[in-house]
Amino acid sequence: MPSETPIRIGVVGPGWWAARYLLPPLLDHPSAEVLALCGRDAGRVRTAAEAAGIPHAYVSVEDMIEDIGLDALVVASPPSSHLPAVTAGAARGLHVFCEKPLARSATETAAMVRACERLRTVVGFTQRWHPAVRLLRTMAVDGAIGEVLHIRYTTRATLAADPGAPWDWRHDADEYSYGVLSDLGPHAVDLVRWIGGEITSVQATAHTVFSDRRDAHDTLRPVGNWDDATMELESENGPAASVTMTRTMPRSTYRRFHHELDVVGTRGTLTYTSDRPTEVIVAKAGGEPKALRPSVPGLAAAARGSFEEIMAVMNEGARRQAADMLDAFAGRPVRQVPTLADGHIGQQVLDAAATSARTHAEVRVPS
Repeated sequence: MPSETPIRIGVVGPGWWAARYLLPPLLDHPSAEVLALCGRDAGRVRTAAEAAGIPHAYVSVEDMIEDIGLDALVVASPPSSHLPAVTAGAARGLHVFCEKPLARSATETAAMVRACERLRTVVGFTQRWHPAVRLLRTMAVDGAIGEVLHIRYTTRATLAADPGAPWDWRHDADEYSYGVLSDLGPHAVDLVRWIGGEITSVQATAHTVFSDRRDAHDTLRPVGNWDDATMELESENGPAASVTMTRTMPRSTYRRFHHELDVVGTRGTLTYTSDRPTEVIVAKAGGEPKALRPSVPGLAAAARGSFEEIMAVMNEGARRQAADMLDAFAGRPVRQVPTLADGHIGQQVLDAAATSARTHAEVRVPS
């Protein structure tokens, strides 16, 4: 694939995440040509394609791949569709970007890795492109605080905080096998692996806060997965990690999510919080804490901790992710870009965590 030729892309999934985060930087990038959008609802996908200026709309991934000469597939649909979409694209030699959770189980993710063995792949672990998180990780692995001893990550969202909100696919175990573990867990596991190395065992707890919800037909339906979870993660020779996650964070007038990442080392600590999304706090042993700020375009007029600052950081992360995705597809060298193999390893950890939560026992992660 010549680097000067735009990469022809088909996108699976016309939802808000694709529209807000994935599509804009791809549509603006000179190395990308988004030719088609695919979704299950013909009217919805046609409207979304027209709004984005994408020339073709489909309800079948196979038809899209067959009709249009594509180089790559971007998959941002619900998890149950990831395996068939990725394997269909791989069968035609298309490079693949797939959103998290990569699939519903490690059995599915292993099949995806096998199908794409000779192809270039990227997984949407967005935290890897977050400027402050990347700075924190670089400092941690470069020894800025000595040997890393412990990683703590708290991730909270309001997605299921309203008890009056209707049942949707995120409450369906056939889509999100483990609920919050499937939703927020992939980012948590990837961050721990990215900073601290491979995870060997997990001890987890999980529970459902709201046991049922009414669907669009006013029928009471059970919530088939978890709202809250914790994980204690061990590695062979690296740091231990503690992860807390919930999708029932109380709703607020100023935020829909909240993340905190702490790294404790032998010579100091590193901290990031989403309430200060352009800062990393470093506290060296015996010294005063200092705030470090990575370069993020578009922040000149944004107040610290404001919605505008958060959006500027999100936009920069989306831009960086799209650029790395296109470089990976084109065969250009890229660093720290997660692949389907990373997604599969992360899913093995999440499967082990789910088993641990059900059995109340520590579970080894397959090596």
